[in-house]
Formats: sequence, C-alpha cells, structure tokens
Amino acid sequence: MSPAANVLAMHPEMHTLFPNRPERWNWLETDGDVEQFINARGAQVDVLVSASIEKLDKAMLARFPNLKMVASVSAGFNKIDLDECRSRGILVTNAPGMNSGDVADLATAMMTSLLLRVPQTQDYIMTDQWITAAPPLRHSIRDLPVGIVGLGSIGKEVLKRMTPFGVDLKWWGPRPKPDAAIPYVDTLEDLADQCRGLVVCCRPDETTHHLISDDIIDRLGSDGVLVNVSRGSVVDEAALIEALKSNRLGGAGLDVFEPEPTNSKRWTDVPNVILTPHQGGATYETLFAQAQLAQSNIENFLDGKPLHSSVL
Repeated sequence: MSPAANVLAMHPEMHTLFPNRPERWNWLETDGDVEQFINARGAQVDVLVSASIEKLDKAMLARFPNLKMVASVSAGFNKIDLDECRSRGILVTNAPGMNSGDVADLATAMMTSLLLRVPQTQDYIMTDQWITAAPPLRHSIRDLPVGIVGLGSIGKEVLKRMTPFGVDLKWWGPRPKPDAAIPYVDTLEDLADQCRGLVVCCRPDETTHHLISDDIIDRLGSDGVLVNVSRGSVVDEAALIEALKSNRLGGAGLDVFEPEPTNSKRWTDVPNVILTPHQGGATYETLFAQAQLAQSNIENFLDGKPLHSSVL
C-alpha cells in the first residue's frame, strides 16, 4: 500500500462529493481560493480531482511539477492536455456514461418544450397579449422530424426518451452504426435540411469545433429549434444568437456555452431560449456515483492496481 497522497480538488465545494475519503488521502484545503493555493503549493499536489470544465492545458499542468494523476468526476476530458500528461506519465481517469441518462432527460425536456413553443407562449402571457388576442395555434409534434447529432451514450438515451413522443427520429455522426434503431442521414447538412429540431450530443474535439455553423442553423430555418448538451465549442454561439434575434431560427436550448460561465448580458435580448448552467448531468445520484468511481480509481492507483476507467 502506498503512503498518503496529497489530493487537490479543482473546485472548493467538491469535498462534499467525498464524504468517506480514505484516511491516507491528505485533502488539501484551499480556503475557497484554488488559484492562490496552486500558486503557493502546487508542487505538493500528487492527485488532482477535476470536474472537466477547467482547462488543464500544458501551462496549468506545469504548475503541478509532481502531479501523478488526474481523476475526473465527469465523462469529458477534452480540456485535459493528454499529450502533455502522456509525456509526463500522468495518469488520467474519467467517469464515462454514468450521467448520460440525466443529460438526455434535460435534452428531451428542452427539445419538446421548444417544439411545443413554450418560450413563445409564456412570453404571450407575460406581455399581456392574451388580453387582446386569442392564443396562437401550434402544430402537433407527432411525426415532426427530429435529428440527433451523435449517437453515442447520450444520443442513445435521447433516442429512448424522444421515441414515445411520436417524432420522426433520424441521426448523423462521423461513423454510421449498422445496429442503430433509427435511419442514418449521410451528412449533417442533409439532416438539418430534413429536420425541425436538432439535438447536439456529439463528442467535443477539434473535429467538431463550430460543427453547428451559421449554414447549419440556416438549414434548420425559422421554424427550427436547436438543443446543445455537448459542449459550447460545438456550436457557433455568435451565429446562433444572431439567428435567434433575426428570427432565422425558431428557438434554442443550451446547457453548455462558450465560454463558461456565460454572461447574462449576452442573452438579455435573445428570444425563445431555454438556458441552464451546464448541469445536465449534475444530479445528486450521478455526481456521487461519479465521485465514487474517481475515489476507487485513486485508491487503485495508490495500490498499484488496474484502473477502472483509464483514459491514459
């Protein structure tokens, strides 16, 4: 068994996810100021516990000269410089697939609310239009074509949840999957042309940066809606905002932004949006399960045993 390890959480509140920390963990207290702690004592850190939303690039990792492991309580690891970790022999673990159902719950709630024009009808009430005008009719969502961008673990959970609504589901991703239960469309452009709504849940990396471009948004059109639960970098946010303001897009639901946290002023005059603060997978049940996996990975590392979910 290894001696005690110095463990630093990148967020001050993260200690609440580890109520039964092993005694050999020396949990480094930051007094609420992680940045100041890193400046003063970064060389003492053996293990970083990450939520995957902070950037662990080469410059940040250099501030931890004795770092041996990064344990993420999230599935994502796109903000971790894996090449730098590999060159320094730093192990990286994550918690894959554990929050997929929670993220899909939010994505489905956003998509169905947008297709049902909930933001517009709430505005109709809040601006007292009901006093002078009858409520506008809406279309049924049954048989409406809805596309899923990326049929990984989250995309498959979205498929399960959207199916009972009777929408016409299809999907696109970089690689066809012969066993997929819904039709595959050859290009993202064709998917946008064919659909009233797109749920974006593909993997965020350099190949998907601004994948949802102004062109894709235009193809969805003024009746179309977009939901993004991937990462903010996947959508051209400036183009999205302009399309919403000019009514070239009917609505959007975003749980992720570029950058994060997003500034409320950016959205003050943007119509027909549903915004949540990157909490699609942040349920009590899932967060504690992810933290337990991270704890098990750290314990296995200290004991020289195989890791449960190794990225590197």
